[in-house]
Amino acid sequence: MHAVSKMSSSQGSSSAVSRSLALLLCVLVLAQYAEAVTVNVGGTKGWTLGYNYKTWAATTRVKPWDSMFFKYDPRLHNVLVVSKADYDACRVNRPWATYKSGKDYVKFTKSGTYYLICGIAQHCQAGMKVAVNVRW
Repeated sequence: MHAVSKMSSSQGSSSAVSRSLALLLCVLVLAQYAEAVTVNVGGTKGWTLGYNYKTWAATTRVKPWDSMFFKYDPRLHNVLVVSKADYDACRVNRPWATYKSGKDYVKFTKSGTYYLICGIAQHCQAGMKVAVNVRW
C-alpha cells in the first residue's frame, strides 16, 4: 500500500503563503545586516583625552552588527570592553576584551549597553570612557 496525502487547494495556497512569508522575513533580516555601518568613535577627534564621549554617545546611533571604529595613538591609549561596575569605577584589571592597535573595529552583535574605557593610567578617570546603547 502506498501512503497518499491529499491536499485541498486551500491547504496548498496556505502553504505557499507561509513559504512566501518565511522568505520575506529572511530577506528583511538579511537586509538589516547588509545595512551595517562603521561608526567613528569620537567623530573626527577619534579616541583621545579631552572629548565628551557622553554627549557623542547620546547623539550617535549604533545598531547590532555596526562596527565601532576606534582611532588613536597606540603608544598613548587602548580600548577595553568592561562591565558596568568596572566602567563606573574605571577598573582596568578585568576587561572582557582588549584592543591596542590604534585602528580597532569593535562589533556588537546583540542589543544592549556596552561599556568601553581607556586602560592607560588615569585616562578613564579623565573622561576617556563611553557607554554605547546598541539598539535596532
